[in-house]
Amino acid sequence: MDLSFQEKSVWGSLLAIVVSSWLFYPHALPHIANGGTFLDILPRLIFVVVVIIVIEIVYHSIIAARSGAESSDERDKEFNLKAERLSGYVLAIGIVLITAHIIIRSTVAGAPSAPSSLLVSVYLMLALTVSELSKLVTQIWYYRVEA
Repeated sequence: MDLSFQEKSVWGSLLAIVVSSWLFYPHALPHIANGGTFLDILPRLIFVVVVIIVIEIVYHSIIAARSGAESSDERDKEFNLKAERLSGYVLAIGIVLITAHIIIRSTVAGAPSAPSSLLVSVYLMLALTVSELSKLVTQIWYYRVEA
């Protein structure tokens, strides 16, 4: 089964995001929740950004050299549009959950204090990451179902 350049690209982006998320979130979330500062996680964040860039460049260079970068067709555009729509819903749900978490922690009697702004920022990054993962997985699913 020969995959299109766009489908291969989606697989590479999925790989990059999964690897970078695995390198960042298991370390950053507990560290920040225990009172860590941004400067403590900054080196790891920079490292993760570099990892994403390197994976994307190397992977896309390989698939472009093997198959050539073909232009998108209507099918690719339709799959991307459908996946973007679902991704937007996932992001909206994530933001609503984060907002509810902040409100509950800051207003309910007996609840611990509101989360720090750094922790909220990492939660928002996590919501964006989950949203992008949902987009990529949805695109792959459409490619597999329509194949």
